[in-house]
Amino acid sequence: MKAFANDAGRLNTINRLFELIVKMSDDEQSALLKDLEKRQYNGKRKHERKDFFAAVDYTSHIGTHKDFIRDISEGGVFIETSGKFSVGHEISMTFNLPSYEKKLKIMGKIARITKNGIGVKFKVTSPVQEEVIEEFVKKI
Repeated sequence: MKAFANDAGRLNTINRLFELIVKMSDDEQSALLKDLEKRQYNGKRKHERKDFFAAVDYTSHIGTHKDFIRDISEGGVFIETSGKFSVGHEISMTFNLPSYEKKLKIMGKIARITKNGIGVKFKVTSPVQEEVIEEFVKKI
């Protein structure tokens, strides 16, 4: 019963937030989004990002893309792109790591969106992928 009351309270809060956001101007909505994104990611990085520049081919729900990775960590990459994406969508990426003889093919999930691109969290599916990424990032 208590869980239901908590769910109802949460739904009321979400509905009220939605009502207020809909009444905002586009500029106010953009400012609120930026503020919320800063709050969500401020100091919450599990892995340190390191500068890394590489071409990346990737496929999303809207097609195939070719852009550039700007930085990398053991947990993911930031891809510079002007494409329109949504948080939560999965992508399949292929890119070169200088210390690895083959192209790395790995799945990822879009974790954040900025005006410059997308932050993608790796969905590591094998110990080999995990080891290759970890060793590469340590060497940067």
